[in-house]
Amino acid sequence: MSSRMRSSVVLGVVSAGLLVIGCTPTTPAGPCMFTANTAVTAYRLPDDSSDVFGTISAGETHEALARTADGWVGFDPGVAQAANVGLARHRWILLNASMTPSCLTTIDLVTLADVEADLAASG
Repeated sequence: MSSRMRSSVVLGVVSAGLLVIGCTPTTPAGPCMFTANTAVTAYRLPDDSSDVFGTISAGETHEALARTADGWVGFDPGVAQAANVGLARHRWILLNASMTPSCLTTIDLVTLADVEADLAASG
């Protein structure tokens, strides 16, 4: 399968994944925003075995700032975090899909190791 065809298939799967977890992508032009349609668990790292940061309530909207290849989306929760910088500031939701919707294709693709490195550098 060509990479272009694979991208189209993945895009469809991810868009469906957003609806499954209760998030709706908004305005494809400009920042890539998502709104929780139902409560969604946010994690400290893009790993469901990491600490739970909290819950995004239905109706909350955040800007997607990073993504992983396995369906996690990082956002800034908008709370003070002392020395956390870079990816260490992000909190993560899982989209239950293998990639990201169309607006997320312009968002930085990172790995769990990238996030852990920023966390270690933050002290």
